[in-house]
Amino acid sequence: MGGFGGYVLLPVMNERGLFFRWALLPGNARETWGRELVDDLPAVLGDRGFRWVQGVLTPPYRLRGGRVVEAGWQGWMGRVRNWIETRFSAMVRSLGLHRIEARSYWGLVARVNLILLVHNLIRSRVLLKMAGVEL
Repeated sequence: MGGFGGYVLLPVMNERGLFFRWALLPGNARETWGRELVDDLPAVLGDRGFRWVQGVLTPPYRLRGGRVVEAGWQGWMGRVRNWIETRFSAMVRSLGLHRIEARSYWGLVARVNLILLVHNLIRSRVLLKMAGVEL
């Protein structure tokens, strides 16, 4: 991310594959810092980093000593998380999220906003509808 490699994007994706909430946090931020992004949502799937956030379902994890903590994770949830990770990595590669060059924090925010907007427009097929393309 150029001079702004010290930030991490914490996105929230809905069931249609659209990003509807996000935050730019310092690179050393813990997932719990983004708790307010998911507070009012009825169901949230997260990775193991979110195990300390109330209401987020995470895969099972091990504590020191080897004890496994079950968090209510079911098999289908892993496939959904994989789908989300695939969407995000495609956005990073195809829309250039990994190589943003900005001169200020607000320039970085503007570019991230633009990339997320373009992703949502492509994913929602709004541009195809505007062009009159039927699928």
